[in-house]
Amino acid sequence: MLLRLLIVDDDTSLCASLKNFFERNQYKVETVNDGPSVLAAVERFRPNLMFLDIGLPGISGIEVLKLVKEKDPSVRVIMITGQTEDELMRQARVLGADDYVTKPFTLEYLSGEVLNKLHKQLFYELRSTSADLAIEHEKVEVLFEQMTDGVIMFDAQGLIYVANPIARKLLGLTGDLASVTAQKAFEKFKGEILSIPFEQLDKLAGKPFDLLREEPKKLYLNCRINPIYSRQKKELFGYLAIVRDVTQERRAENAMHRFISVVSHKLRTPLVAIRGYPPLLLAPNATNPLDDFQRGAVETILKECLRMEILVNELIAFSSLEPEELMRQPVGLDDLIKQSQRILPVEYQKHNGQVTCGPELAKLMVDVDPTLIQHAFRNIIENAFKFGATDLQVKAQKEDGSVTVRFIDNGPGIPPEDRERVFDRFYQVDKYFVGQIPGAGLGLSMVKETVQAHGGKVWVENTNGNGSTFFVKLPAAKA
Repeated sequence: MLLRLLIVDDDTSLCASLKNFFERNQYKVETVNDGPSVLAAVERFRPNLMFLDIGLPGISGIEVLKLVKEKDPSVRVIMITGQTEDELMRQARVLGADDYVTKPFTLEYLSGEVLNKLHKQLFYELRSTSADLAIEHEKVEVLFEQMTDGVIMFDAQGLIYVANPIARKLLGLTGDLASVTAQKAFEKFKGEILSIPFEQLDKLAGKPFDLLREEPKKLYLNCRINPIYSRQKKELFGYLAIVRDVTQERRAENAMHRFISVVSHKLRTPLVAIRGYPPLLLAPNATNPLDDFQRGAVETILKECLRMEILVNELIAFSSLEPEELMRQPVGLDDLIKQSQRILPVEYQKHNGQVTCGPELAKLMVDVDPTLIQHAFRNIIENAFKFGATDLQVKAQKEDGSVTVRFIDNGPGIPPEDRERVFDRFYQVDKYFVGQIPGAGLGLSMVKETVQAHGGKVWVENTNGNGSTFFVKLPAAKA
């Protein structure tokens, strides 16, 4: 490995002489003739050694030394001075200079006496670093090989330079990957993501998406792509893609979706018939007036019919939820919250006074299907009171073309291991944590599907102490 030497001096003839001499001695050399250009050269060239003139024009060598050491403390610096200046050299030593030479000097003296002691230490450090890197590289390779998800790394131009065995199997990659591009690896898959220009991939950082391959058999992959930048985030090195086979999960979801659709439609017919009789029996002019017991029983039947009617209608809307069929319109957040409270089940209507909305809700509007979002908000509010909250605060904030609504309750909170799963269909938090709570476990999954159909996001976090905060991110309405 060639040592990289950066020579900084305004004497161009000296620079040329030093460059010629050290290149003959197997150094890789660059030269700079003014102070302001040094930092750019250090970032680009990454020198191991530097000769730095203390009397540069425009900016002193002492200032340059300070900036260089702040940027890269590992660079070894030898100061060059025209005369012995004790105070300046003391400052240089304090700032990290390794040595200094006074003009005039011979090249033999520079390469022998001055560099010899630096070489021993520098080569020892480089050898130790190389050994450490080899160990770390081996650890990374073992980790790569044993990961259960597919991992692919490709450069900023899209060329794949590593893929673990799972990724190779899922994408059908074989042999040397030196000339294989990411576009080529995913060519058999379909997905909206594939229509995005390659240079805009960094916009998808951390956002999961699905890809589908139809032949030879259906394969669903859930993917997540993250850009890899330099430490200063100024240079894009490439991308890291994680791919996971979710074929069985998607098949189960589709089957469940069809099941919900069939059952909800089948329930509607007998429900309509049952729903029609209680009002007739309770009418003041009914042929056979009911006694108190009978009236109470019929009123209970009617109440439960209304509850089931709401659930069946939600199931039907849930099973037919498609982003392209949403009836979007600009709606005020305060109106959505008020409407969602009006459609709460009767037993939770008493909690309306315990919902506090921030004043900012009256000023914020979202671009949504109001009916669906009302039901989503209603499910979150009902969920809070169902699980023991006595107070619910609703706040919102607009940023980057979206509005994030926060539902902050003072309930028992959600165990960390359940926070992701509470949005899964039919999942309920352990009954031993919250007590036996009635419900089918569909409310929050409906919230998630509805919000995602709008291009939004929903998640939950525990607040300090007791309680949970549900976050709903929705597209803001355009002015």
